[in-house]
Amino acid sequence: MVLRLVIVVLVIGLNCKCIEGQSAISVNFLAIDCGGSLNYVDSNGMNWISDNSTDIDGEVLAVDPPEYIKARANSTSPLSSIRIFPGGYSKHCYLFGPDDYNISKNSAYLIRASFWAGSLFPYSTISQNTISFKLLIYTDEWETVQIDLPQSGREVNKEIYVIAIRNEIEVCLARTSPNNSDTPFISSLILRKLDTALPPVTASKKFTEGRPLMLVKRTNYGVSDEAHPGSADIRTKC
Repeated sequence: MVLRLVIVVLVIGLNCKCIEGQSAISVNFLAIDCGGSLNYVDSNGMNWISDNSTDIDGEVLAVDPPEYIKARANSTSPLSSIRIFPGGYSKHCYLFGPDDYNISKNSAYLIRASFWAGSLFPYSTISQNTISFKLLIYTDEWETVQIDLPQSGREVNKEIYVIAIRNEIEVCLARTSPNNSDTPFISSLILRKLDTALPPVTASKKFTEGRPLMLVKRTNYGVSDEAHPGSADIRTKC
């Protein structure tokens, strides 16, 4: 028997430039290749769409993907490019609304953001060999992303369960300070509608007045293929 364990902790309520999300390939699942130029299906069977046709700002940079991606027969991956935000805005947001994704107030969503800078990041950083910036949901701080450069091993994933407070969701990348901070970037962004009967969703609504739940660790027991841990859970089990 395969046992999957998800541990979550409460995220206490947290305070531009926005772009609207593209139409979802699946009504309940959206996977965005940030900086990618094409729509495609990866080796895990996930449908990815590019943010290239939106009016999002920033720059696109091709990066060398992790070794485990390059070892695949089908190496097409969102970890082969990044979207960087070097402009003067303090934050940059992906906006998902009721028209493009049928976002509805009080519904629950899983959001996963992934980051892979590769071996060469094109902008200087405040701390040598480390990049740091913030993730926000709406105007509330989700988490600080901190990555050692050059990046090696695996991508950094940040995951959160959110109860929509209105008929849209904003996922934002922000500088840690207005004038002296690192340049934010992102590799991919996943948005997945959740069943309201899931224990984390019911717990959030019952005990925390709908405040977000942040993933601490995801462990997939008894599975030998760790090429993309957790992706099958997100795609088919939520």
